[in-house]
This record gives sequence, C-alpha cells and structure tokens, in this order.
Amino acid sequence: MANLGGYDATGGETMREGGALEPGWYEAMLAKSERVDAKSGNGNAYVECEYEITDERANGRRVWSNLNLWNSNAQAVEIAQRELNSLMHACGKLRVDDTEELHGIPIMIKVGYEKGNKDRNRINGFKPLNSGGAVSQQQSGGAAQSKPWQRSA
Repeated sequence: MANLGGYDATGGETMREGGALEPGWYEAMLAKSERVDAKSGNGNAYVECEYEITDERANGRRVWSNLNLWNSNAQAVEIAQRELNSLMHACGKLRVDDTEELHGIPIMIKVGYEKGNKDRNRINGFKPLNSGGAVSQQQSGGAAQSKPWQRSA
C-alpha cells in the first residue's frame, strides 16, 4: 500500500491508448540510453536505447531498442555495431565517448513490427533529419546543436 496523501486527479491528464506504431519513418530523437548487464551474465551487456517520437503523428510516443555491444555471440555484436553506426551517421557524430552525446539530436527512424508480433515495434533504420548527414556536419566543424529542452537566450 502507498499513502498518496489525498492525491487529486481531477484536472490531470490520463493515459493515452498504447499499441504499436504503424510502420514507417518518424521524426525522433534518442532520449535515454543506459548500459545494462544482461541477466545471462558471462560479461554480456547491452545499451538500452529509448527514442522519443517528435513527429506530429505520434508526438511523445516512445520506441526502444537494445544494442548488444558486449555479447559472447559475435553475430549479435556485429548487428548492434551496424545499428549504432547507422544511428551515429544519422546524428552526424562519427566519434563519441558516451551515448549521451547522441541524445536530443533530431533524426528519422524507420519503425516496423517485431518479427511475428504486430503488437511490438522494432527500429529498422536511421537517417539524418536533414540531407546533410554525418560527413557534412563533421566537415563543417561540428557546430554545437541546441537541445530541444534548452531555451534560446
């Protein structure tokens, strides 16, 4: 039991109906990322990525993916590296020390369904929001981008 001290939901927002997003390209950004030790142990770990959709069709919805970057299965690592490489190119950052450097950068993500499960989404691709891409942004000196949550002065 949890004492809520008279919590009042009178004017509060209620939950939105969930369900999987329709397949297609959505404007989004990496909102959170965290290294998680796999339950299987053996030194296996992954990066849990949470993307926030900023596209008006599904604004605020979330989609997740895991990058199995530390895994005893070499194929799982290769797949995760390709996904991370694609994300980094879409963000315009080809070298990073921490996944947090990719947070808040507007990109396009291709959303599909999990294999055999239309109730769950899967990310199938990334591309830059603008046509410039990673190379032109890196060559232009990597100008600092403002984060969506930062207010301009």
